[in-house]
Amino acid sequence: MQNSLYSLAEHTRDHLRKTEFSSIVDYELAQSFANDLDWALTATLPEQMLIERPVRGLYNAPLVLGKSVPDELSELYGAARNAFGQVRWTEYYEEDAWSESFISSFACGEGIGPDGRLHQGEMILGLFLLGPNTYYPEHAHPAEEYYIALTGNPEFKLGNNQFELKNDGAVILHHSNISHAIRSSTEPFYAIYGWRGQVDAGTWYRDNMMEEAEFKKYPRINKR
Repeated sequence: MQNSLYSLAEHTRDHLRKTEFSSIVDYELAQSFANDLDWALTATLPEQMLIERPVRGLYNAPLVLGKSVPDELSELYGAARNAFGQVRWTEYYEEDAWSESFISSFACGEGIGPDGRLHQGEMILGLFLLGPNTYYPEHAHPAEEYYIALTGNPEFKLGNNQFELKNDGAVILHHSNISHAIRSSTEPFYAIYGWRGQVDAGTWYRDNMMEEAEFKKYPRINKR
């Protein structure tokens, strides 16, 4: 188990370090994530066994595990494929009025983290799978976050910007409490993701994310 998760951490770190960013703020955040992974690679993280739950979104797994990817992504994609069965998959949220439109196509696999196969309380490294033609609505969280798109060519929305297409290999960064959303294409979206900072703080949303006077709403988390 450990070898595949440490390999995922190593290849993820390297990809974050070699990616170019248009702003110094994003560059510094990516380097912070890479430094976290560097630390994890020097540590002996304790294994933990937690309750396994049915995850409906994993029905899309066969569609993403045998994909052809560009040569420059082959090692990273291979590391993610090898770790696929070692992360702890959940649907993350409880099904409610906010999540019901996407939850059956949503799968979040924590490899290193508070609820991962390898325990680490201050960061998360995992895998993410969102079924085709699915909208993961606008939300935010105190933790800083990245995605590395592996397959699926999704669209991401950041703040009040328009949706933007992300190609395979793209690194998408979300700073603390900045609204973001994901829209998958006709193919499932498969990614590596990570959190740092307040990793135990809850996700929140508003009906209108740009209306700061509106109270925040907190969907119930169901990953433990």
